[in-house]
Amino acid sequence: MIFLIYLVINISVLLVFIKLKKHLHILETLIYWMLSSYLFQNFSALCYMNFKTLIIPEQLSYEFAHFLNRILLFPAFMVLFLNYFLIQKTYKRKLLLIIFFILILGGLEWLGHTTGVLIHINWKIWWSFTFWLLSLLILIGFMNFFRKILYRGV
Repeated sequence: MIFLIYLVINISVLLVFIKLKKHLHILETLIYWMLSSYLFQNFSALCYMNFKTLIIPEQLSYEFAHFLNRILLFPAFMVLFLNYFLIQKTYKRKLLLIIFFILILGGLEWLGHTTGVLIHINWKIWWSFTFWLLSLLILIGFMNFFRKILYRGV
């Protein structure tokens, strides 16, 4: 049942992502998607294996739900963030966008905890918000770097 709920959520977000007008080059989308997935997978792996602050229940539906979130859900939201970040003109709007997406990503993490897909142990809520802030800032920095290389000769 949990897997079906997360499957519907992931497919819905993926369809919204596909339908929206993109301000990113297709190569950028692919690269940022991979980097976003890499960041969340490493976060998940470090907290699960090394720090023992996360538990993924050893039931196939929970493991698949977590896998879908790592591969589709979180990277989709992070690339959507970059897509909207590009079109914001003022620093105030960019800051509000960062806060909005930190709340979405943190909320998705909380949903995973509530449904038992990704259980936090001895976890402080500010750790999640700090991780998402750092992840989004890393993505912004990487996007600026990559766009300079991609559009150098244009």
